[in-house]
Amino acid sequence: MKYSKLILKNILRNKRRSLLTISSLVVSLFLIITLATILTEFTRGSEEANPLRLVSRHAVSLTFNIPSAYQARIAALPGVKHVTPYTWFGGIYKEEKNFFANFAIDPKILRSHNPETKMSDAEWQSFINDRQGAIVGQKLAKLYGFSPGQRITLKSPIYRADLEFIVRGIYTGGDEKTLFFHHDYLNESMPAWGKDKVGTFGIMANTAADVPRIAQAVDSVFLNTDAPTKTESEREFAISFETMMGGVKQFMYGIMAAITFSLLLVMANTMAMSVRERTREVGTLKALGFQRGTIAWMFVGESLLVAGLGAVLGIGCAMLVFKSVDLSLYIPNFQSFIPAPQTLVTAFVVALFVGFVSVIYSAYRVSGMTIAEALRSTE
Repeated sequence: MKYSKLILKNILRNKRRSLLTISSLVVSLFLIITLATILTEFTRGSEEANPLRLVSRHAVSLTFNIPSAYQARIAALPGVKHVTPYTWFGGIYKEEKNFFANFAIDPKILRSHNPETKMSDAEWQSFINDRQGAIVGQKLAKLYGFSPGQRITLKSPIYRADLEFIVRGIYTGGDEKTLFFHHDYLNESMPAWGKDKVGTFGIMANTAADVPRIAQAVDSVFLNTDAPTKTESEREFAISFETMMGGVKQFMYGIMAAITFSLLLVMANTMAMSVRERTREVGTLKALGFQRGTIAWMFVGESLLVAGLGAVLGIGCAMLVFKSVDLSLYIPNFQSFIPAPQTLVTAFVVALFVGFVSVIYSAYRVSGMTIAEALRSTE
């Protein structure tokens, strides 16, 4: 703090250079925060999974359905609180570009199975009572203009069926870009080959200790049937999808590393120029009694201040943009698009790290010169 005014004046000595350096920091950190937020969304499913929920599907593949008769047998197993069918309908609204998640479920069980899904009691009851009823997430309603009482038709290329629904409620919490409707309504509308079939079963355990026992018991019951099952916790089920993005995640980490390295080169070049231009001034400072450590830390402080300003502006811009525009509305499978606190802290630390590393060599070299060497310098 003793030399803060001197450090600030040195930064403002070449305003254009300082402005361009800070701008490069702002843009780079904005990109890093954006990519890190995407990576966070990739893992949201496993990190926010309910430890009491399990998913049971066909052992071969999700593309194979299992008999709906399995529901009663699973519900009778020890430790099972309830079971609900979860069948992917794959419906498209008006045009193929209007694609969103839509599941057939048991409306009487959904509220307790997905406690994060919030809606008024009146809307829940209206949904349960209407066989043709459906509920949609708040973000989905905002994106397509859905409202209670509205009739909508979804066309499923999977079942080659068109189903009409009546919106009975708008829910919040969880994935707000999903539509839920009655499984019985789907079943009665299916062709013969699709009747009495379920995509997956959502299972709620009484306790966390029951989860592994239930998974083993369910798979044992149906082991030697025509439709064996694979039952796993909700977290394991989500991780199985996340592993499909492994290559993409590594690629994005590579991009973030490349941005950081490029930023380091820009900062190093800027600070090297700034330090070299003031070599003779270092000689003068030494002649006045300044110690090597003091001079070196003045250069480091200058670099850290520039990096800190760029970090604050970059993080501020990212927060402003992502809070002003809800990008999750337009990106499939993303529940939100707001940077996590740890992402912002990491971005700030990266900026300071770049600021420190970029100047340390130049500061060490110049501050180590003798008075005569520094004053004779023609740089």
